[in-house]
Amino acid sequence: MSDLALNCPLPDVCPDFCMDRFEDTKLRIKEATDLVALIESYLPLKPRGRTLVALCPFHAENSPSFTVFRESQHFHCFGCGKTGDVFTWLMERDGLTFREAMEVLGERLGISFEGVWKGGGPQTRKGPDPYRALAEVAAFFRQALAGDEGGPARAYLDGRGLAPAIEDWQIGFHPRAGSLAKFAQERKLPRDVLEQAGLMRNGREAFAGRVMFPIADERGRIVGFGGRLVPGLPLPAAANSDYTPPKYLNSPESPLFNKRRVLFGLHRAKQAGQRRIVVMEGYTDVIACHLAGFTGAVASLGTAFTADHARMIERYATDGLVLMFDGDRAGAQAAERALRELLNSRVPVRIALMADAEDGSAKDPADIVTARAGEEPEEVAERRVRFADVIDGAEDALSVWFRLLRRRLDLSQAVHVDAAARECATLLGLVESPVRQSAYLQEMARHLAVPAPSLERLLRRQARPRRTDGAGKAEPAQVAVAETRPPTLLERSEIDLLACVLARPAVLVDLDLDDAPLAHEGIAELFAMAADGVVVGRATKDDLLKYLFARAAERPELRALLGTAADRAARLADPEAELAGLVEGRRRLGGEPRRRSLRQQLQQALAAGDRAAADELQRSLLEQLRRDRPRATGAAAEPTAPARALQATADGPADDPTDSGSETDTAPDTATETTPPPS
Repeated sequence: MSDLALNCPLPDVCPDFCMDRFEDTKLRIKEATDLVALIESYLPLKPRGRTLVALCPFHAENSPSFTVFRESQHFHCFGCGKTGDVFTWLMERDGLTFREAMEVLGERLGISFEGVWKGGGPQTRKGPDPYRALAEVAAFFRQALAGDEGGPARAYLDGRGLAPAIEDWQIGFHPRAGSLAKFAQERKLPRDVLEQAGLMRNGREAFAGRVMFPIADERGRIVGFGGRLVPGLPLPAAANSDYTPPKYLNSPESPLFNKRRVLFGLHRAKQAGQRRIVVMEGYTDVIACHLAGFTGAVASLGTAFTADHARMIERYATDGLVLMFDGDRAGAQAAERALRELLNSRVPVRIALMADAEDGSAKDPADIVTARAGEEPEEVAERRVRFADVIDGAEDALSVWFRLLRRRLDLSQAVHVDAAARECATLLGLVESPVRQSAYLQEMARHLAVPAPSLERLLRRQARPRRTDGAGKAEPAQVAVAETRPPTLLERSEIDLLACVLARPAVLVDLDLDDAPLAHEGIAELFAMAADGVVVGRATKDDLLKYLFARAAERPELRALLGTAADRAARLADPEAELAGLVEGRRRLGGEPRRRSLRQQLQQALAAGDRAAADELQRSLLEQLRRDRPRATGAAAEPTAPARALQATADGPADDPTDSGSETDTAPDTATETTPPPS
């Protein structure tokens, strides 16, 4: 990249320089980040020959198929097919966008993103970093907890068994009103950030006198706070003497804190490598469960668990979600709402009710897993085992929904069965996948003890129209099914071509595919990137793979093609011979339309009695055939199996050159040197 591109003075009006800056920054981050070290910060890798392996973090398996290639700095799972590089790892493992993954790695390396991004958002915010400001506030609260004023708060945390979590979870205490304003002024913290976090409202410090729990997003950045009143401390003064402040208080929604996109403890659960996420209702429950070894615990904040939450974590909750609710009426209602929200979730969803824990008297998970004063360790361990059994024994969400439904409706009465069926039909109308809808319908019919067709008819009657025709008349909802076609032999051969190039990048210099241009757009794009890589000196297999994975990092469809080609490249015994055979087969296929045209013209000339034209056309056809199908000699000319398949399709059966064939025939006939019969 040019120096001018790296220091573009007008990035908004100079898109080429911005693109250069983006690509250059991406490659710098890729080159400076060791994939092995990054993955080992999440899970242990074991050497196997020249590679490293582990149990795949993206799907359940018993033997390791997740493979990391140190030289080319990419990973590939031979079980589920996940493949990529350092950017892909963070995107798939932590649920980040490409931009977020690039920023996380760039921040670790101290690489500036000035002039790289266009548009707004927190990443391009002018002025002080809001995340750093909130981190400084959290440190201030932590220091206050350790001071004289924090004594009652420390006693509360100790009594709840949360004292061991103070350091790791950055728990703090908001001292008397006015102290935060003074600290913010001394540190020159942006006041608008503190106001957005709810820490300061109209000059009032709303969290004063509370134990403070920093709320971090999935990247571990503090985006808000939760505060709990400390028992024994006087309540904050209020203008209305009848006002009773809430026991728990969370930061309001802000540009940094979206309650539908943040789960308390999620960053910790990901660090622990948990593939089963257990959703609870409070942050003290989450912290207590993590201390007790249940490191998959997270909590929603001031809102029910939603489809947005599920989509955020479905990439790494491969063993599914367990939603834990109280067994009271509010918990039952929350469980029913959760099913409606998660009908289309791509991960299995189960529900556990606290009423099933111990004798049903436990109020929340923290009461079960926390050691009580004077309690024997064996009793604590036994109670935690029972709690683990509740989680492991959680039922699928639909079964729990029917279990709660039976509390409201007596399904032995026909009128209640009808009401329940209508609720089922309403739920089924929310299901997007026709296959899943059919499966749910069968299960619901079984629970209701009614024929499935009856429930299906009710569903059709209750179906609400989703669009209208030109006259305003409602049309029934339909599920769009994407049309797919199997890839052609020519397209399949292009992945093998890319594999040959990856195995021997030098062949790109003389590779000529003009006779049969690449049909697959993704492969063609990767070929262009590979040519760029060779030009800038990425002339070895590993260097070219590093370069291509970095260039294609934000394109999952290209990463998938690249991963497949890289796997095939590793298996090629003789890439040059394979490439020669593939190019020859493609050349023959590329000449087929010309041969077909000549045969058709020859037939027309014979039918018209034009002997001179027929002779000329036959000579052209024979010349084309000799050029497309030269006789191979020597062992070196023997094509490999994929190349033979491609060439066989091009060759087809031998026949008379005057046979024009059908217009849909893709296997042209072999000509022999004969004189056409007289007309």
